[in-house]
Amino acid sequence: MSSSNTYDIIIIGLGANGAAALYHLAKTNKKILGLDRFHPPHQKGSSHGESRIIRQAYHESPLYVPLVKAAYPLWTELEQASGNTLFQKTGGLLLGAPDTTVVQGARLSAITHDIPFEWLEATAIRNRFPAFKPTPGTVGVLEKEAGILFPEECIRAFLHQAAIQGATIHTGEPVTSITPQNDMITVTTPTTTYHTEKCIVSVGAWLNTLLPELQLPLAIHRQPLFWFRNTNDQFGPGKMPIFIWEYEKEKMFYGFPDLGNGAKLAPHHGGRPIDPDDLKNDSTEKEIGAIAILAKEYLDFDPVFDHATVCMYTNTPDEHFIIDHHPLHPNIIVASPCSGHGFKFSSLTGQILANLALEKKNDFDLSPFAIRRAALSLH
Repeated sequence: MSSSNTYDIIIIGLGANGAAALYHLAKTNKKILGLDRFHPPHQKGSSHGESRIIRQAYHESPLYVPLVKAAYPLWTELEQASGNTLFQKTGGLLLGAPDTTVVQGARLSAITHDIPFEWLEATAIRNRFPAFKPTPGTVGVLEKEAGILFPEECIRAFLHQAAIQGATIHTGEPVTSITPQNDMITVTTPTTTYHTEKCIVSVGAWLNTLLPELQLPLAIHRQPLFWFRNTNDQFGPGKMPIFIWEYEKEKMFYGFPDLGNGAKLAPHHGGRPIDPDDLKNDSTEKEIGAIAILAKEYLDFDPVFDHATVCMYTNTPDEHFIIDHHPLHPNIIVASPCSGHGFKFSSLTGQILANLALEKKNDFDLSPFAIRRAALSLH
């Protein structure tokens, strides 16, 4: 066994969570390797698109609020280390009818965890934020600490800081197999065989390809993102918050202020199933037209399409994350902080994954993210 190809910990997949884990582990005295089949940051997974929302009044579930609160200072730490802007605070507005999941869930999380918020009726929304055109029955939950993360810059910063701290990074090197052998794990690529005591697998949509024995009920969906040219100065970051709008029951779209490249809008969920190897940047006229109709109805501008990109959601049945030890091989750590809402947590989930690999205590209850939880086991 060659010592040059033997590592204490190997991270497979250097998207948001894998890159963050590499960053945190590189601060130790361990010998660390990060592997990725592509050259991150890239446009072939789930961690791109120029901007990602970060928010605390979390409509999905109050259980995420302590996690996202803990992620904020870690983003600040990374931003200071990199010297680059990774976060821009804009405030966040969660809109819909009073009984919608987005509104009720955001309000519940805010009340449960003492997050300051404002409850806005339709008239107040129009007066405060002229970019929006709410119907008379629309209400909004406004939180001030929400804003925008710049995903490509975040991943670039994680990887650069990890390299400075001594981590080895091999990109353009796909892993073909992971083979546990007693207390060691063999990781095979087309060019090299590596050996490690611990392995973190954070490969997004390719998780079942590398760990087929788990038979995880993951649904891979293609999700297009759109930018529209804008001449309305009410769409600037000082005048318009990020938003998520549940315009019909369980149907949502979200958007960002115009940061100079146009107003970015996208549907949340609803994409078609896809093989991750078949992902193409191929938005259709029908998809562009559908989001343009929503823009005309709910936003105060004439949406002229500029450009688009396509990413993937790796969805669990309950839309909660997977962060756990492999049930048969506890020295393999499985990470899928996913379902279209994971990027904002990655500064923290990277730390959590590092602690699992180092056998250190985490300050959070990870049982909702267990591989063998009921929502996964029943499928």
